[in-house]
Amino acid sequence: MTSLSRPLFGLTVAPSGARVRLAVVVATALGVFFWRLGAAGLMDPDEGRYAEMAREMAVLGDWLLPHLNDVPYLEKPPLVTWLIAMSFLLFGLTEFAARLPVALSAVAGVLMAYALGRRWWGEAAGFWAALVLATCGGYVALGRLLTLDMTLALFLNAAVAWGYLAYEEERRGLLLPAYASLALAVLTKGPVALVLAVLILGGVSLGERRRRWTFWLSPGGLLLCAALSLPWFFWVSLSIPEFPRYFFWDHHVGRFATAPIHPEPFYYYLPVLLAALLPWTPLLPGAVLASRAWADPRGRFLLLWGGAILGFYSLSQGKLAPYILPALLPLALLLGRALALSWPDRALTVGIAAWLGIGLLAAGLYIWMPAAWAREVAKTAGLGEALPLPIGVGVAGAALALLCRRRWPLGLGAAILALTAALILGLISTYRSPREAGLAAAARVPPEAPVVGVRVYSQALSFYLRRPFYLFQFTGELEFGLSLRPEAAWVLRSWEEVTHLARTQPQVLFLVRRGDQAALSQRLPGAWQEVARFKDCHLLAFTAQ
Repeated sequence: MTSLSRPLFGLTVAPSGARVRLAVVVATALGVFFWRLGAAGLMDPDEGRYAEMAREMAVLGDWLLPHLNDVPYLEKPPLVTWLIAMSFLLFGLTEFAARLPVALSAVAGVLMAYALGRRWWGEAAGFWAALVLATCGGYVALGRLLTLDMTLALFLNAAVAWGYLAYEEERRGLLLPAYASLALAVLTKGPVALVLAVLILGGVSLGERRRRWTFWLSPGGLLLCAALSLPWFFWVSLSIPEFPRYFFWDHHVGRFATAPIHPEPFYYYLPVLLAALLPWTPLLPGAVLASRAWADPRGRFLLLWGGAILGFYSLSQGKLAPYILPALLPLALLLGRALALSWPDRALTVGIAAWLGIGLLAAGLYIWMPAAWAREVAKTAGLGEALPLPIGVGVAGAALALLCRRRWPLGLGAAILALTAALILGLISTYRSPREAGLAAAARVPPEAPVVGVRVYSQALSFYLRRPFYLFQFTGELEFGLSLRPEAAWVLRSWEEVTHLARTQPQVLFLVRRGDQAALSQRLPGAWQEVARFKDCHLLAFTAQ
């Protein structure tokens, strides 16, 4: 421990050298996560879903029961939806406002890495831990995309960090912020946060055996956690008796233990984690060896922290890549400690060179793409044509970062690398986002024109058109909400209802997949005009004759 005062994770104003390093950390984090944050269009499904839910929350004024397409949507707790809705009220219905809570969560996570590293091993370790985390490819991507995972990672990791500090320093008062953070994590994504915190901190008790596991049981902390997290669950359970089974069993126990929605092999998360850690992945084994992480309690705690998250999600039957995000913070702390002890200049150079090598490999695979891959890419409606630009930007950015690392101030090369990754996300969004389709529709179709999704639903397009969809032959993730409101006006149950709507409105927008366009025009004779395309979908304007 350092001699600096440290009221919050050790984050205090320190001597001039420390101020410069903190300024570099803050500038890098703000640049990485706020540069052109609103430039890319919102992408389906996640970004569109949570932006549209927040828009409907702000419009309807119902802050207790989240809605999607004007029916209850209860797969996830409401904290992030609340934050986005408040951001919309403050800054308007923009992409920047939608992503703002996620970007702030990412910056807060970087500052947490800085503060923890500084508290445990000194200023240099905190600086390097923060810089590593802020420039991990997976952290950059998820810090600029509207999902729940970055906010969950922030609150879960804060709960774990506060809990371990309380344990290490025998300061039970620190359990209060630990429990408060845990409550916010539960309100972000449900009881998975509680399970992970118990696994990690329970593992500390089993491994260190310095204190009994009952050390973690703070009556005040438990009361605070319950007061913050339980009222919403109780209110929804009383209002909708089907909610506890649907939320806790179907979407938590069921997804973990039974037939998966997203099936992947057991080892899926190990390569995902190593890819998310790029460009620092090649340095991780050396960092663990150089710092002898297993030889002291803090190092073992960091290995347990990351390992418990990796192991838990690997055991789950359903897997999605972003779930592993909370494991990046303990790995960044391990790398930060090692970089402060030894080869920082060489380490950053090796890491950026690894990124450049991966970019060159991607370019080679695109130029000489295996036939089986080419057939799959050809099915993605324009993705093949969009790939060269992000690959080229990635290679050029990595090369520039490598050059700048040798000639420019500390950390600038890493910042350029992360900004390159942010630009790649913007380029990919031109394929994944329906923003241009929404703008085209707004320019050519009256704002009161109904929108009908035929076997497809785009949450992001709903956000850009500022109205729900009429849905035909589609339920998807809206199935539970529709079961609560079977009379929902936004559902068309037969071709007769589709025809009636189309012929009683001056103009109707239809969203259809490429293969359904011909069948739709045969069933509805009239004037059809293509408004826009995105992915494999066509947005068509219909006028009855």
